Amino acid sequence: MDIKLFRKLLQNLLNTDVRTYDNDIRSLAALEETCCFQKALQPMFTADSLSYLLGSMNDTTFYEIVDKLDVCLFFFQFEKNLFLIGPYVRTEYSDEKMQNILIENKMPASYATSLRLYYTAMPLLGAYQIQRTVTACMVSFNPLLHEYTYRKLLGFQEEPKEPKTYRQDSIDYSAVYQRYHVENRLLKLIEKGDVENIIQAYDEMQDESASLADLFRSPVYQSPISILRALARKAAEQSGLSIITIDQITQKSVQRLSGTDDIEKQGQYCYEMLIELTTAVRDHLVNTSGYSSAIVKVVEYLSLNYTQNINMDILCQISDYSSSHLAKIFKHETGQTITQYIANLRCRQAAEMLRETNLPVQEISSYVGYTDNNYFVKVFKKVIGNTPSEYRALT
Repeated sequence: MDIKLFRKLLQNLLNTDVRTYDNDIRSLAALEETCCFQKALQPMFTADSLSYLLGSMNDTTFYEIVDKLDVCLFFFQFEKNLFLIGPYVRTEYSDEKMQNILIENKMPASYATSLRLYYTAMPLLGAYQIQRTVTACMVSFNPLLHEYTYRKLLGFQEEPKEPKTYRQDSIDYSAVYQRYHVENRLLKLIEKGDVENIIQAYDEMQDESASLADLFRSPVYQSPISILRALARKAAEQSGLSIITIDQITQKSVQRLSGTDDIEKQGQYCYEMLIELTTAVRDHLVNTSGYSSAIVKVVEYLSLNYTQNINMDILCQISDYSSSHLAKIFKHETGQTITQYIANLRCRQAAEMLRETNLPVQEISSYVGYTDNNYFVKVFKKVIGNTPSEYRALT
């Protein structure tokens, strides 16, 4: 049985963490560290308790832990492997309910905010939904699967003790502040088109000792690559880059990522998306530096449609200027007429194709928007300084 495939399948279908347990208490200690808010409220989430439960479980029973906070953990055995699903919650967060829990356990109100952050970071799931999904996956791997029973564990019975009191210590929210700092740093690098530092930032993400790695380690992010793509997309949009260009780059990334389960390839595709998007932002900022918002919109439209016959009425609608005023403002800000600007776009594209391909000049001429090859040669020489054939020979 492919354990990694089975675990990944469950994780994707349930949108929550799925772990395997190999009798190493350290993995349970790590689970306690990241998932247990308060031991007094969640005694079954401690490493020792989980070790006891996992060591005494029936191999054909689904178990669900439900603590005082209504935070749950689902575990079961399949093909001699132990799987833990969660943590997750069964109901939406309720201020009233959590206030009552804090009061009943003599815990101060200062815990309320951190408790809300803890609770709302987890997905909403139900035991029946998990059982149905897990069973369907198990049957896919083993059609002769024995029927499983279900058992809910609500807590350990303890001897009555003196009521505990809790000091009103200051709560550490440094992880929250750090996460937002990391996000904002990433956003700013993309928004500024800072290609060099976005490469460095991505490298830091791969280093677990670096601060940017927290972006991926936080339980808030159940789908880190999707989160990164959304952040990058919004940052690029803030720069003024065309949303069409943004979508072209990010959708290509989505398609590539959907075609592989290889973690290294996913990381590489993510890296390439960041570089391509940040580079596009940089080029956009360089090409539109000093332009008014109306001219930026026109330039953006031309960059996407320069191979077509440009309708002046559309440019007037985009800029909200009359044709004469647009022509005047465009020349003033860009130093070129609209016709010259289009010719430059077409000739730069043609020059790249002349360098990189062996396509005939006439085909390149038609591709960049010139139906008359002789006219294309004339325009190309005026813009570039050589005829297309001369340019190709020189490069």
